[in-house]
Amino acid sequence: MNSVHRSPRFCPNCSALLPDGNPRFCIECGHQLQPLPAPEATSSSPSSFMTVRLPNARVEQSVIGGTIRLPSSGAIPPGMWVLDEPPGTQHVVAIYAPLRAVVGGWSGLSGNGWRREERYAISGSRMAHTFTAERVWFPAPGCGGGIQLHVTIAATAESEEGKSRLGFRYREGSDPPMQVIRAEWRNANGEVIQHQPLPEIQIMAPPRVLRVSDVRETIRQMSADEMKQWLAGSAVQGTYRLVGGNVQQRTPAGRGLVLTEVATDTTKRRSWWQRLLVPGPTLYHVRVEHPLTIELGEWKRQVRQMKREAAGLGLDIETDAVIEWWLDRYAYDGVIFHGAAQRYQFDRVIVVFRRGQLAAV
Repeated sequence: MNSVHRSPRFCPNCSALLPDGNPRFCIECGHQLQPLPAPEATSSSPSSFMTVRLPNARVEQSVIGGTIRLPSSGAIPPGMWVLDEPPGTQHVVAIYAPLRAVVGGWSGLSGNGWRREERYAISGSRMAHTFTAERVWFPAPGCGGGIQLHVTIAATAESEEGKSRLGFRYREGSDPPMQVIRAEWRNANGEVIQHQPLPEIQIMAPPRVLRVSDVRETIRQMSADEMKQWLAGSAVQGTYRLVGGNVQQRTPAGRGLVLTEVATDTTKRRSWWQRLLVPGPTLYHVRVEHPLTIELGEWKRQVRQMKREAAGLGLDIETDAVIEWWLDRYAYDGVIFHGAAQRYQFDRVIVVFRRGQLAAV
């Protein structure tokens, strides 16, 4: 009898639709679908996987290619050049590839910032597919002579002969970097400026804020005295339960865990034998030191502001990534939504970003 492995269509943990190709992880909740392979040897070259800190985000950011050999933390992101003269050959500018974060890496999709180009045969019966993206680096308003650097970057993906690709994926630290294939200065009218020296160009992945499935954390267990001390720095008190369970969810505030408050007197009214025979849901205390508090009905307006701020720094990325970047940039470690009954059946819910912010009661 032949044993044939069939890849599941839906994640057994969160029920999200899974992509073709025997994925190892669910890109929505991070659930492991297949055993992890043995670690592979990676190149010690600095270009294989390096992170730097740039002034437009609080998190380290991945360098994924460019015209320079060594990643530079002095690279200038779009919108942050404040000198009258444009950057020259001695400077490094940073541009952002239009990528979406997936578990352990990134993906790019035709139509979402990328354009399919040529395909050609490579070794064996495999094909290589080329994708290109146009990025623009610009100085701060009124600076740099008002000119813009237009950059074309390319990425490749492989497939079996006869199969097409709509995009590509790669894992951090294992795939070759993307390439700059063209760069030119243009004026405000879009005309090419001849003989203007080009700076070095550093291709960046979008800022990736570590949240629930990115961090190996568990919900805390502690004594009553430890709990009291731990909660002393929290902006929210009380007892809460998880809405949707201890599984990363896609919330209005990006990836997170959703909680609603439970009246403590209802838990106290149950006798010990009732709690033994009919266990209730696990309850938690929450530590959130700097939450953003907002009406859920005002959230769309707030997101538009986030997108404008991100666009002013060249972060032309998907909405969830913008939200997570903006909240992290202003050091928010949670969001308290009021007026949330229509979506969550509770008027007030809290979204936290890491399991380590919860302690079981």
